Amino acid sequence: MRTEAIENGTDRSWAEWLTFFDRIGAASLDHAALARAVEADGQVTGWWAQAVVIHYEQETGRRVEGQVTGGKFAANASKTVPGDLDEGLARWVALVSDDDAFGGVPLDAEPSSSATEKWRYWRCPLADGSRIQVTVSAKDGGKVVVAVQHDRLESAEDRDRWKAYWRERLTGL
Repeated sequence: MRTEAIENGTDRSWAEWLTFFDRIGAASLDHAALARAVEADGQVTGWWAQAVVIHYEQETGRRVEGQVTGGKFAANASKTVPGDLDEGLARWVALVSDDDAFGGVPLDAEPSSSATEKWRYWRCPLADGSRIQVTVSAKDGGKVVVAVQHDRLESAEDRDRWKAYWRERLTGL
């Protein structure tokens, strides 16, 4: 996420965030402690708190783009399509239902799906230890976002390869 997006989303300049991080001794805190401190500050909570902390960690060299806590990587891609939540999930399932591997990596178990009032989920573990999670969320105008997150990847190169793979696959929706 760009610095400008953080500033716009939090109503605080990046310089102010850096002052905050210096004041709390952020250099010696882990990710969870940083997130708790940002939330306790009261300026932002939830997703924005995580975004601020991740941006700080990237800016200070503690993690690179696409790297998650613990050193592994995640690849993300999404596409907006017409329909409701169930139609979005059905489009995804139709796209991948005949696949027994993704990008040459076999499935480790059968995919599963679940639903909440606001979300639809599809999950699948792969034989290399990585996992795929697809979320479908509503958007205005009778559309949904189908988002793929592929996590537990070993390297930035894996992240880049899978990001390109999932972007290409999503064109089939």
